[in-house]
Amino acid sequence: MQRPQDAPGFVRRALRRGALLGALALVAACAGTVAVRPSVESAPSAERALQLARAGDHAASARQWELVASAAPAQSLDALSNATREWLRVPSIADATRVEAALDAVPGVDPRSPPGTSRALLGAEVALAAGQPDRALASLKAVGDPPPAGAEADVLLWRGRAYLAAGRALDGVKALGARERFVPAAQVPEAQRQLWEALRAAAAHGTNVSIPKGTDVTTAGWLDLARVATQGKRNPYAQRNQLAQWRSRYPQHPANGGIVEAMTDEVTPQLKFPAQVALLLPLSGRLSDAGEALRDGFLAAYYQQDVAGRPLLRVYDASPDPGLAYRRAIADGAGFVVGPLGRENAAAVKALADGSVPTLVLNQLPDGEATPPRFYQYALAPEDEARQVAERLLAEGRRTGVALTLAGEWGARVLAAFEATFTAGGGTLVTRASFPAGTTDFSEYLVQVLGFEESQRRERAIASIVGQPLQFTPRRRDDLQFVFFAGQPVQGRLVRPQLKFHYAGDLPVYSTSEVFDPNPAANQDLEGVSFVDVPWMIADDAAVSDLRGLVTQLWPANARRRSRLFAMGFDAWRLISELSLPPGPQPEPIAGMTGRLTVDGAGRVRRGLDWAVIGTDGQARPLPPPNPEL
Repeated sequence: MQRPQDAPGFVRRALRRGALLGALALVAACAGTVAVRPSVESAPSAERALQLARAGDHAASARQWELVASAAPAQSLDALSNATREWLRVPSIADATRVEAALDAVPGVDPRSPPGTSRALLGAEVALAAGQPDRALASLKAVGDPPPAGAEADVLLWRGRAYLAAGRALDGVKALGARERFVPAAQVPEAQRQLWEALRAAAAHGTNVSIPKGTDVTTAGWLDLARVATQGKRNPYAQRNQLAQWRSRYPQHPANGGIVEAMTDEVTPQLKFPAQVALLLPLSGRLSDAGEALRDGFLAAYYQQDVAGRPLLRVYDASPDPGLAYRRAIADGAGFVVGPLGRENAAAVKALADGSVPTLVLNQLPDGEATPPRFYQYALAPEDEARQVAERLLAEGRRTGVALTLAGEWGARVLAAFEATFTAGGGTLVTRASFPAGTTDFSEYLVQVLGFEESQRRERAIASIVGQPLQFTPRRRDDLQFVFFAGQPVQGRLVRPQLKFHYAGDLPVYSTSEVFDPNPAANQDLEGVSFVDVPWMIADDAAVSDLRGLVTQLWPANARRRSRLFAMGFDAWRLISELSLPPGPQPEPIAGMTGRLTVDGAGRVRRGLDWAVIGTDGQARPLPPPNPEL
């Protein structure tokens, strides 16, 4: 039986017309049947392009500007620029990129002249719209530094935004802060607001906002405020206190006024909950430890909610029959159901869900499987971690490597996810090998993946020719840039020193969270291994450390309450409010204990994870953003 428990001026004027994206497809002249020349109505016309833009038909306006550029080469610079801006308004990034690229063919433009500066700004805007901040910075580099007189504010605006998009928070804040000297005094507050909004958005999407030693106090204050705003959202109930502490650290900071006051007013979570919530977990049987860790994390978040705003919570043991537990929860009046845990159990509930009650199952069903309305899936899937390892390697310019993964279904899934993402991004996985769980000697697998076999074959061939043994040192492939390892700490401890023995100690090792143990003693010999994990395990910000401290104080002897599943339970509670809202665009990820959470169109909760590297003491330390200049 299921038992419930309650429980920013020339350039500026040009830029005002649109956000930025233009196209070039120099199409032919207008059609006509017998006319010797085109009529006034059919000839390319700047006035016609402007009329179309005012009417909101930005695609037609962009095409008209492209016709103007084709028919009147002397006007091509302005016409193509306007076409780009109109394509941006559509928006059509591909068309904007195509037309903006044609501007490079327009000759005789001094990069530091007003038209040259305008073109560089346009190029930067298009590049950012296309998600290419490095290309944006390259476009702005053409105008020089310092920027031309009169264009400083615009150049610094886009330069700052590009730095932030590239993950260079310090450079971005410095550029946007320097911009304040070039805008009228009355516009300084607005410039500061733009700085803050750009920085906060970058931080919310994972940009590292740590403060380098020697940073000036104003810049440090901006970075620290972004940390509070983003990381504090991992536990919004404690963020008001963190903002008060920031104000005491930076009493003269320009943000210590309207910006922080607005944040303080908004800091109390405006969460919307149904009257009753059901939590379905395995509280008996073989999955009971996992269920209890999830339950404890869920309750830790639940009890931080103001008493007046708490819904009625009923917890059901889903071990015997998850379908029966789900039906019982619905019959008892649940307005939202969380659980159950496990893929088979999630499938059983999916078969019963009809969309009348939003449901968040704690696993993922196979890709492409149809689900009912308001049916959501949340899992700590190792495939997500493998994909983010591949993305990190590609961002760093490491495009040739090998993989060493645990044999079995788990390792196969991780390897498939890693290889699909890595190869789709242009990477080459030279070879891969899988090892059984009990492996202690990895020589066979390392010789295979590192390419020693070819070196050994060459040695044997030469020895047979000369007729005597040779002094020989085997050599591994010299094109390898990394080892992707997917296994547990005990295996990682064996692989790392054996890599050194096999002349591959210089190869960086990247891994999933499975390699890391929160006990530093268990990470012996893993020095230098980089891995991806949930903030709950590796973040050093106040939101996480304060909650971890509270958990340790309340349950000092129970390690499961420090686990990733505890963090998953905590975030599951927070997701209820988000998923109870009407469907719509999600402005920025939810800063959670298990990562930066977003919900895709199929109802799956996606996680942006944190990066760390293991030190000589076995502790995890934050890893700086990717550096593509190897």
